[in-house]
Amino acid sequence: MADLEPCIVEAIESIEHFIAEVTGRKPTRQELARSLKRYFILNEIKDQVVWQRENPDL
Repeated sequence: MADLEPCIVEAIESIEHFIAEVTGRKPTRQELARSLKRYFILNEIKDQVVWQRENPDL
């Protein structure tokens, strides 16, 4: 992940940490990649990005 922006690496690490805390096991990269490609997750991320664009001060 060395060629990724630090903020992206931090976000992925946050997801891994959250999943490990909740389930007791860190997700594999394959599990994480498959999950991030799912329509529901992509749509949720899109909604969040749009919201942030409309509310940059929050």
